[in-house]
Amino acid sequence: MTGPLFLDGSPAAHDALRAAVAEVLTVLASADGPPGEHRPFPSAGPARLREIADAIEPLPDEAEPLGEVLADVGRTVLAHGARVTDPWCAAHLHPPTLLTAAATELAIAATNQSMDSYDQAPMATYVEDRLVGRLNALIGLPEGGSGVLTSGGTASNLLGLLLARDHAAGGANLSGLPPGAARWRILASAGAHVSVRQAAAVLGLGRDAVVAVTTDDDGRMDVAALDRTLAQLAQTGGVPIAVVGTAGTTDTGAIDPLTALADRAAAAGAWFHVDAAVGSALVLSDRLRPLVAGLERADSITADLHKLWWQPIGASALLVRDADALGSVREPADYLNRTEDDDVLNLVDRSLDTSRRFDALKILVSLRATGRRRLAGLVEHLVDLAAKAGEAVRRRPDLELLAPPQTVTVLFRCRPDGVDADRLDALNVDVQRRLLASGRAVVGRTRYRGRVALKLTFTNPLTSHDDVAALLVAVGAEASAGLEEAA
Repeated sequence: MTGPLFLDGSPAAHDALRAAVAEVLTVLASADGPPGEHRPFPSAGPARLREIADAIEPLPDEAEPLGEVLADVGRTVLAHGARVTDPWCAAHLHPPTLLTAAATELAIAATNQSMDSYDQAPMATYVEDRLVGRLNALIGLPEGGSGVLTSGGTASNLLGLLLARDHAAGGANLSGLPPGAARWRILASAGAHVSVRQAAAVLGLGRDAVVAVTTDDDGRMDVAALDRTLAQLAQTGGVPIAVVGTAGTTDTGAIDPLTALADRAAAAGAWFHVDAAVGSALVLSDRLRPLVAGLERADSITADLHKLWWQPIGASALLVRDADALGSVREPADYLNRTEDDDVLNLVDRSLDTSRRFDALKILVSLRATGRRRLAGLVEHLVDLAAKAGEAVRRRPDLELLAPPQTVTVLFRCRPDGVDADRLDALNVDVQRRLLASGRAVVGRTRYRGRVALKLTFTNPLTSHDDVAALLVAVGAEASAGLEEAA
């Protein structure tokens, strides 16, 4: 690129940025494909994609014209990506993003505020603080709470469980885990996110410190099973330091009975953390808010804004009911969050990250430009869509619904007549892989109660009931084609 390299305030720099943005928009438009065309995934296989990537020179000795670079990137990179705006891209919690949030990413990158200290992000610091305070109020946490933005739900869960560990230890971990830590246990449902076990490993407790509590037929933590687990721990000397509830599991979208879990955690003196990476968005809607009753009783909450708040990755928040709990994270540094500078807020005191993007800006802009009521309508549409998709699965004799939809996920499998149980797993694996390889549909695949399952996850508000019906037809047709070829 010739001309200015940085946004230095000069007219030339502004002109160069405008030209670069125009080039990027042109490439995005060409990579998006014709309107209405189903192209959720590239049909080129992984071997071909690696060949294309290997042919790219990331660091040439001399500069190449930006237009040529972007045109090449459009052909080789963007054209071979997952198309999250396609209704048939429905495997994961991977949504399209609000245009206002995407546009604000430019301001985040151009101004490059670093959210660790006030002297690197003066106004940005207080904007993020205001944002997490508003999220706390929306959920119903009391005044005196706090929070911080993180890169994703895994990071938020790690931070929440670090606070649980330090709460059990009586303070920050200065000299290692106390002698009794080997008996500490974290109770989570069998459907909880894998990051709970990963966090236990990182925190020195070990993955086996997480006790998986049985779920009921709806995929929710079974309260009676939790009571039995707590009683067993009392008999064997185990110490429950945290109860983890999930508001929207990855496989079934299930919401644990949060009020009952809050009661058990309080009785046991345990920290109550709720992974509401998905379910936090339900509080936008007056109609859906009762589904997450009890969320307001959590000690810490994971809320992923890059899911059903339609923010670009990454944008998660760890929210806490007591700001003092985050004190155990603080590590003073003479060059950064100096002790004598107690008249300013340094967000590194709340975070496991030092350098961190001003992601609060895209959230602030896009939420203000969209409004709570409109966002609530989008969430309601997707929850209703999942419910009706579940009904559509029930009506099809060649499909089987494995769990009732509770949020935005539909878990099912192909089950044609005359196919034995051993063949069903292989058939469902084949269906998902064939659809993906052809690029026609991105359908999720997991295991549920030991069986291979297919999964539709609705995060795209552009998806209609007709889109879902057509996708189910395609799934059934792919199963029939697979059986015919195997015959």
